[in-house]
Amino acid sequence: MKARLTAIRSFAALALLSACFVAFALAATTPTSTASKPATPKPATSTKAAAPAAKPSTGATTHKPATTGAAKKPAAKPGRPPIEQAFAARQLEDAGAYGRAADELKVLRKMVKLDGDLELELALDEARSGRADSALARLSTHMMEQAANDSMPLKRRAEYPFQRETYWVDGKFDGWNWYILRARAELEAKRRNWKEAAAWARRATDAWVLNGKDWHILAVCAAQAGQEDVARQATAQAILLDPTLPEARYLAGLWAWRDGKRAEAIEHFRRAVYLDSSYAAPALAMMKVQLPGARPDSLPTELLTGIHQVALLTSAERPKPEEFEQMDTPAALDSAPDTAVADTITPGIKPVRLYVNLLVDENGIPVLNHIAWYPPSQLDFRKILRILNSVPGMRFKPATRLSRPSRVWVGLDYDLKP
Repeated sequence: MKARLTAIRSFAALALLSACFVAFALAATTPTSTASKPATPKPATSTKAAAPAAKPSTGATTHKPATTGAAKKPAAKPGRPPIEQAFAARQLEDAGAYGRAADELKVLRKMVKLDGDLELELALDEARSGRADSALARLSTHMMEQAANDSMPLKRRAEYPFQRETYWVDGKFDGWNWYILRARAELEAKRRNWKEAAAWARRATDAWVLNGKDWHILAVCAAQAGQEDVARQATAQAILLDPTLPEARYLAGLWAWRDGKRAEAIEHFRRAVYLDSSYAAPALAMMKVQLPGARPDSLPTELLTGIHQVALLTSAERPKPEEFEQMDTPAALDSAPDTAVADTITPGIKPVRLYVNLLVDENGIPVLNHIAWYPPSQLDFRKILRILNSVPGMRFKPATRLSRPSRVWVGLDYDLKP
């Protein structure tokens, strides 16, 4: 197995040139009207190094974070092509200005045919800017219900690429229905409609079986809906598939506490605190469970907490995995435990390339992982588990932006034997 650290979406540089070269940037980053929509791009391959560093993108304009609140609705510029309008909205998303991006998408909506991918993106921006009711109503239309039930081929089970604006202008739904299922689960949970939230979360796990975060969301929603058997099974799946998720460990500790297994509960709480030292709930529970006669804490209502809310589609916590931010200096791998699986690739055998994206915080600690969907039959998942179990021990030199440490997504890629 060869592990390499790669820069995420370095090709975005052309898209972020100065305003006087917008026309050139659009020509470089968007397809013509006759071109098909791009497949999800893979991280760029880097050369091997003992302690590889993410390569910085060049020529990109540094974004200043913008407010996500509602702004005055902009009018489309006379003669502005739809793809330029879409590009402008995507730039605002990449800057975290979700409210303004939603306003730009509403302008785009009047310029093109009704488009399922555009409706989905608009709903996500509305949710991220505090308009959850509007987002839920938009995802509940007949068209979006049909998109959610789309029986799509496996090749459509792909996440939106960085240049996702090309999906918003052709008047049809070309994306992956998992987005709709997960977003509906999150929005129903926000309204405390737990039974509906659990039903949508269940469908999300069916669409992405190996996503541990989906299983944890199902566990929380099912627990609040009174579906304890489903919740306990989903908790076990979440821990198995994403051993780096502290919220799943905390929930497992609560189940053990309710069963009178205090030692087991303490171990789960201890593990949760190890994964996130700022996570107060398991730290307090670890002390409380040792008190004679102490009753178990209430089951959580938050799907994810703190920085881990980046993984929620409808949360404004960022950066999202598909977004690009130019850094002054990239994050660099400083140390990693030598515990991940190492495969010897037989000559003549094409390896399976596994991409593991990590959100590295301002302290250089990986706090979240993201693995793209792949067919379960393609690779032994036990290899991925060994890689994920090594993630908490990794340390990075933080990325910097405007001379300050900044959180950023970095990528590790592994060549594994099929």
